[in-house]
Amino acid sequence: MTGIITLLIAAALTWYIACGMLPWEYVGWELELAPLYDAAKITGSPFLETVLFVGTLFSAIASANGCINDAARAWFSMGRDRYLPAWFSAVHPRYRTPFRSIIFLIPVVAIFALKVPLAQIITFSILSGLLNYTFMPINVWKFRKMWPLGSIRRGYEHPFHPIPAIVLMILCLTTFFAVYLGYGRHLLAMMAFYIIISIWFSLRRYQFVRRADQFTMNWPRPKGY
Repeated sequence: MTGIITLLIAAALTWYIACGMLPWEYVGWELELAPLYDAAKITGSPFLETVLFVGTLFSAIASANGCINDAARAWFSMGRDRYLPAWFSAVHPRYRTPFRSIIFLIPVVAIFALKVPLAQIITFSILSGLLNYTFMPINVWKFRKMWPLGSIRRGYEHPFHPIPAIVLMILCLTTFFAVYLGYGRHLLAMMAFYIIISIWFSLRRYQFVRRADQFTMNWPRPKGY
C-alpha cells in the first residue's frame, strides 16, 4: 500500500506540476525522462532542484537494484518449478541467495542500461506490467468459474463480481489504445516478443514443468478438469 501511495503522489506531481510549468510537448518528448527535475530547474530554487535531482538518482538506483535482485528471485522461482532451466534455482551455500540468477542478470541489466535508450526500457517495462493487469480479470473470471461459490472456503467474497474485473479490463484496453497512439512501435515489438516467447515455452519448455507441484492446495477438482 505504501508503494501504491508513493506512485500515486509521484504521478500527480508529474501530471499537475510538470505539465503546468512545462509545455506539454516538451514533457511528452521521447528524450525527456525527468520532467519533475526540469520543472524544478525552472523555479530557480537550488534547494528544490537538488531535492529532485537526489530523488531522480535514488529512483534510478532503486530500479537497477530491483531489476537485479527482484528479477533474480523470479528467475530462481521459475527455475525451481522448471519453467526455466533448473540451473537458475541454485542457492549459494553460504549467503543463501540465488547467486546464479543474480550473476546471469547483471550483464543483461548492464547491456540494457548502456545500449538501449531509457525511454524504450521504461515503456517496455510499463507495457509488460499492463499486460499482467490485463490477465488479472481473465483469471478472476476463470477462477470463479472453476471454483464457484460454496466449493471452497474463501477469505473474502466480492459482492459486486464481476464488475471490478470488467472495469479493470476496460481500463487496460483503453490504456493499450492510448499507448498505441504514442508508442505504437514499442507496443507491437512487446507483443511480438511475448508471442514468440509463449510459442517457445509451449513447444519446448512446458514439457519439463512439474505440473503436479503446481497444485498443493487441498481443494476439490475444478469444474471442467
